[in-house]
Amino acid sequence: MKRIGNGILLLVAISLIITGFSGTAVAQQNKVIELTFGTPFPVDHMFSVTDKKWMDKVEKETNGRVKFKPYWGGAVIGGRDSAEQLVQGVVDIAFLNPTTSRSGFPITKASFLFMYGVKNLEVGEKVWKDLLTKFPEIEQDYKGMKVLCWAGNMNQLITRKPVRRTEELKGMRIQTYGDVTIALKDLGIEGLSMSGAEVYVALQKGILDGLFIPAEALDSLKLSEVAKYATMINFYRCRTGMRMMNLNKFNSLPPDIKKVIESNIDYYGKETETAFNQRDTYVMGLGGKLGVEFIRLSNEDLAKFYAPIKMVAAERAKELDSMGLPGTKILNEAQRLIQLYNK
Repeated sequence: MKRIGNGILLLVAISLIITGFSGTAVAQQNKVIELTFGTPFPVDHMFSVTDKKWMDKVEKETNGRVKFKPYWGGAVIGGRDSAEQLVQGVVDIAFLNPTTSRSGFPITKASFLFMYGVKNLEVGEKVWKDLLTKFPEIEQDYKGMKVLCWAGNMNQLITRKPVRRTEELKGMRIQTYGDVTIALKDLGIEGLSMSGAEVYVALQKGILDGLFIPAEALDSLKLSEVAKYATMINFYRCRTGMRMMNLNKFNSLPPDIKKVIESNIDYYGKETETAFNQRDTYVMGLGGKLGVEFIRLSNEDLAKFYAPIKMVAAERAKELDSMGLPGTKILNEAQRLIQLYNK
């Protein structure tokens, strides 16, 4: 009888242990994970509207197990140190512009030169996806981060005074990004690097004469108040990681949560680029109401604008080669794909 009693007690103890483990597992599975999100843009900006759509989708697909705590308008993160701040864990997820970062992202910055000639965002998406598949070195630019959204846009030249010919760019101070700054020196342009949050005041004070940015910024960033001319150069800002998560934070998430986030990478990029297209079309239709003149360069002037970009692209590719990176291969493959998909 004693042995039977002891056996029963042992079974009860084992049952309690199993129940305890099971309860802990269920509790962990149902635990709400809060992810902080930092962006320099205000809550009603086009980017932020897209961010909220993505957040809602992820929250729904995780059955509410993920919740987001956003910080809008640069309240927590912003400027040229955003990448470092994200890696340090200031926030879990951030809107970043790698091209304005003080350091790092060598392939990303060079790709702004490599991707010349893309005629629209759809072509850019196809080219970039092929490049990512063929060259894993591109994603290695994003050390300590998990890219959640790849997106690009078509930039125009927004200026304080009209630019009707390429020669009129000489002596102008233009906000540029990455290695584009080097290329534009041949046109007599002084390239300045600064965050999006700084450009309005810089234009207002005459520190900047202009910048390359989507036309929609004339409205969303109120640039039409300080710059009344938009020269349509259709300069493709190649796809980059636009929203990233701290890699350690991503790796700490349960597998099913990571799966949901990864399954929405394409969605996030498409929504961002769709918003760009819609907003650009809308704002260009507002030209008169905004007091902005839209200027189109001749084919001859456009060729002059792109000539130094092509030349510096080849030089930059060789520099990447010397660093042990496939710069020339990426450039050549990008141009081959652009010709293929532009048809």
